[in-house]
Amino acid sequence: MLLWLLAWLPLSVIRLLGALLGWLASALPWRKRTLVRANLARAFPKLDQPEVRLLARRSMVEIARTALEVAPLWHRDADWIDKRIASVRGWSHIDRAMAAGRGLLVLGGHLGQWELSILYGSLNLPIAYLYKAPKSTEVDRVLTRHRQRFGAELIPTGGLAMRRAVRQLRSGQALGMLFDQLPKGGDSVRADFFGQPVETMSLPWRLIRSTGCAVVMGHCLRNCGARGWQIVIEPVPLADHPDPVVALSAINQVLEQAIRRAPAQYLWQYRRFDQCKVGAY
Repeated sequence: MLLWLLAWLPLSVIRLLGALLGWLASALPWRKRTLVRANLARAFPKLDQPEVRLLARRSMVEIARTALEVAPLWHRDADWIDKRIASVRGWSHIDRAMAAGRGLLVLGGHLGQWELSILYGSLNLPIAYLYKAPKSTEVDRVLTRHRQRFGAELIPTGGLAMRRAVRQLRSGQALGMLFDQLPKGGDSVRADFFGQPVETMSLPWRLIRSTGCAVVMGHCLRNCGARGWQIVIEPVPLADHPDPVVALSAINQVLEQAIRRAPAQYLWQYRRFDQCKVGAY
């Protein structure tokens, strides 16, 4: 109900509320605050402690905005979304891949507004998305209902997911996935990310090697103003390399470059870096 009510506010007001909520949350005790600051210190070693703390607070603002923006994205129509796409950069990479009929793997990280990435992709492509289903069946039902409302298929990981994903790509269609979560069950290799080897899920590499699909990385980033979002699509060189370490390091590098352009909009709460003492924050 709260999301439905928020959905009808102007986007500028929703972002202002997100900023207020984020700054308030950053001032309160929060069990992952130390992790966020540690990750930022590992990723940006040239920043001093006050700069790390400021970036962590800005990150909290963007997390809050990401959460509140879900309201209009889940409840407003396609025309509302389309009018708030300020720019699209690099869509030609997608057009060429789809024209070739090889199938297209669209990778992304938890950067910017990934809920919009799902909806925008489903408005413009024959696409399915791999996702990690929440433990609650009720939450899963709500998520899938809203994410599928423009025609995308959602494929929960595990079970027959790999077979369905391969079939989607081999049929010449698109498959989307967020690949920057810490993998479980050993399905990972250590690949460079911000100059450090981190556990990186190997599923994208296995899909690429088994289907010969094209690969791009896409993100929806918030503009500085209240206009909306910008879509950025980038190629991923070497993603099909036979060595998974080389391929996944290349994928991580493209994500890293995207994060460096908007570091506050990345979700720094994941344990991608090995934990070590980085000073008191």
